[in-house]
Amino acid sequence: MQEQQFDVIVVGAGIAGCTAATLFARRGLNVALVERNADCKAYKRMCTHFIQASAVPTIRRLGLDKAIETSGGIPNRIDLWTRWGWIRGEPHNDQGEPTHGYNIRRKTLDPLLRAIAANTPGVTFLAGYSAQELILDGRHVRGIKAQGAAGKAELTASLLVGADGRNSRIATLAGIVPRRSENCRGSYFAHYRNVSLAADGRSQMWFADTDVGYSFPNDDGITVLACAVTKERMRAFKVDPAANLEHFLTALPDGPDLSSAERVTPAQQVLHYPNVSRPPVGDGLALVGDAAGSHDPLFGVGCGWAFQSAEWLVDAAADALLRKKSVARALKHYARTYHRHLAGHQFLVTDYSRRAHFNVIERLMYSAAAKDSHMAKHLLRFGARISGVSEFLSPTALMRAAWVNTTAFTQAHDRATNVHPV
Repeated sequence: MQEQQFDVIVVGAGIAGCTAATLFARRGLNVALVERNADCKAYKRMCTHFIQASAVPTIRRLGLDKAIETSGGIPNRIDLWTRWGWIRGEPHNDQGEPTHGYNIRRKTLDPLLRAIAANTPGVTFLAGYSAQELILDGRHVRGIKAQGAAGKAELTASLLVGADGRNSRIATLAGIVPRRSENCRGSYFAHYRNVSLAADGRSQMWFADTDVGYSFPNDDGITVLACAVTKERMRAFKVDPAANLEHFLTALPDGPDLSSAERVTPAQQVLHYPNVSRPPVGDGLALVGDAAGSHDPLFGVGCGWAFQSAEWLVDAAADALLRKKSVARALKHYARTYHRHLAGHQFLVTDYSRRAHFNVIERLMYSAAAKDSHMAKHLLRFGARISGVSEFLSPTALMRAAWVNTTAFTQAHDRATNVHPV
């Protein structure tokens, strides 16, 4: 068995794993990036391919933004439709500037990220190796025993990072029990060419009663069309997923025109996708991306949070690793950062996934955003995961939403009764 010593071992070469490995190595650390798939062009297929604007600072830090744009990735802005009408505008960053995320297929993105990580000095890329068991010192994780085509490897490090997805083997080996909650919807999606969209170049999302539809323009002229439907509706969808997906979307207000479209992938279905979350740290161990939390894909948060959580971990732990000190305090700092940024969002995403309709607060905020440009920007900033729950549901925001709706109701009543204010 070959033995190797590193500063950090990262298991999983997806978005979170490649981000963590790259940023740790750029800080001067020696990193093993372990990926069970030997094909460097492998990519995740079950994905909305929508990266929220909250992740753009991390993408720019990696130097990935130029590669995404050169590869045809599309800066994304999204129009939202509800029964109160369209919500249009742009999210604004903390400096008050308009910002965007990216639409790019994982078929394009994953190899780009993997190449950046593999070519970063300090990263040893072990493709085709899978973690078999943990190396423990009491309860403290010291490394992994891995198996690959070239044989066995025993890897030890000061920090092990699980970036191996929602069914994380690293978390399972460490005895980290996931918290699960049911999701009342399933998803269907497919890739198309020659789709004509009413919002040219912009993504669209429809909250159509209990179900949700999407159109996401992507690289190489591909548009990803998707819907999330309640499990009662899924019984009918399963008979012919592609036909039902297309019928559902074309019937929506300003829905995509598929008269000249060509479907280029089978219609894929995700029938059961519970919300999964885990404590992001253990003894000598940290989880990032979907390994830490994988929630309802309806709001397209997975890719963005994979980038961000990896960056938070690096910023929390790199200095301690460089000074050869215990990482326990650094991991506590990472856990606090993770929960401060994401706990509120995760709660609301999980809560919505359990029910078919908007609650009172959601009706208040979405209806106001359809009537008022300021509230539209406020909602889109939250939807892009730039602002947190406390800002989104601040007393000032709630009062403005109530004022917008009350004013609109009064004006509509006056018009209906031919009352003209003096």
